[in-house]
Amino acid sequence: MQTKCWRNRIDRRRNGLAALLALLVVGALAGATSAGGDEWQSLFDGKTLDGWIQRNGKALYTVEDGVIVGTTVLNTPNSFLCTEKMYADFVLELDFLVEAGMNSGIQIRSHSYKHYNDYQVHGYQIEIDTSTRAWSGGIYDEGRRGWLYPLKDHPEAQAAFKQGQWNHYRIEAIGDRIRTWVNGVPAADLKDDMTATGFIALQVHNSKTAGQKIKWRNVRIQDISGKASPKMLKALIVDGQNNHDWKGTTPVLKRLLEETGLFTVDVATSPAARLPMDAFKPDFAKYDVIVSNYTGDDWPVETQNALVKYMENGGGLVIFHAADNAFPNWPEWNEMIAVGGWGGRNEKSGPMVRYRDGKVVFDNSPGNGGSHGPQHEFLVTARDRFHPIMAGLPEKWMHAKDELYSTLRGPAKNMTLLATAYADPAQNGTGENEPMLFTIRYGQGRIFHTVLGHAAEQMRSVGFIVTLQRGTEWAATGRVTQVEVPEDMSTADKVNLR
Repeated sequence: MQTKCWRNRIDRRRNGLAALLALLVVGALAGATSAGGDEWQSLFDGKTLDGWIQRNGKALYTVEDGVIVGTTVLNTPNSFLCTEKMYADFVLELDFLVEAGMNSGIQIRSHSYKHYNDYQVHGYQIEIDTSTRAWSGGIYDEGRRGWLYPLKDHPEAQAAFKQGQWNHYRIEAIGDRIRTWVNGVPAADLKDDMTATGFIALQVHNSKTAGQKIKWRNVRIQDISGKASPKMLKALIVDGQNNHDWKGTTPVLKRLLEETGLFTVDVATSPAARLPMDAFKPDFAKYDVIVSNYTGDDWPVETQNALVKYMENGGGLVIFHAADNAFPNWPEWNEMIAVGGWGGRNEKSGPMVRYRDGKVVFDNSPGNGGSHGPQHEFLVTARDRFHPIMAGLPEKWMHAKDELYSTLRGPAKNMTLLATAYADPAQNGTGENEPMLFTIRYGQGRIFHTVLGHAAEQMRSVGFIVTLQRGTEWAATGRVTQVEVPEDMSTADKVNLR
């Protein structure tokens, strides 16, 4: 009996160890899948710089003994050796050896556009810092916002970099999270959604000393987003009533979204004005984003509640032009759109939003909500160039002959102002910088509101097209992968139409 008992105990232990081992293996495999289950790909063939292109400065990039060598040159700006390919979600690993006194970095999700400071490279940079500050592995936003994740409160990470030795970086960019390791030591851990994709680049910083060198080797990547085709997003356009030509604008909205390759688009058309609305119950929960091209009779309470629930649970909503005229007496709707016009709106509806002296100002002056002068071309000015919807676009661009909505009023809660336009008194305007593009957070949901686009002709404006496409993706997902700035983007001097 005693021998049998011990055998049973041994068998149980063996079975327990086997089960534990299986769990550890499954956990390791799951971690590998989430952090980069795809195969490693080399970004450097060890012989040539094929697949790379140099931008901005004139530092020397050569291949010597199987490594990439960057050498400083006097009187030149920061230089970048950039991958020709763009990457979204990935794990990047490389080794580098840097001379004392140099400054360098690894660009990820970065870009170079004519409309952004004449092709200046900008984007996330993983710092290489040989100074006593010791912020190697921190995250700097090159050409944009500056330091995002310095290492002043991370002494272990500061001590990880070894001067005069080959150092190893691991960089994970997955969704809106960027993490770094220096020689296996965790360094930065940043959540930021400004840029979802871009090139990788090796930087040689401008220098007062010529001939300093930094070397890179074993540059490899796991392209996590590379194998699977991106999920098609489902969009629903709601129309059927409007004081504008919804029959002309809905097909344009549908086409513009579908041509991105990101969306499939359905349309829910309400009954005509003053007809029974009880059966109008779109299934919002089936969609990633709702695009409102509707102004008219109130929806049934059940439909209103369904939209509120959808947004509270993380849905996406786009308010297109006159859709902000709708539902003046629906409190939740007015919070979703931030500000709107007409329909009896006045100072009791909330303030007007102004941009004065570089900041957003709420104006509670009495008066009706909603006005515009005659249609005319006007200049749109970005006020948040670092939002994903606006990233890389010109600071100023002309918009097609359109209604310049003014004196919009509302709760203006959780609103981020992206762009304004000056309502010129010569065009019966207010003399204020009026909101043109903005976002709103409602519950867990995201709203993009554009007041541009009166009719199909105005929707040909390239600035309208780009911001609508980006804004709809952002509302649906919280990210923008449409990072290319089109060559025909409107400029501060000229409206371009498609």
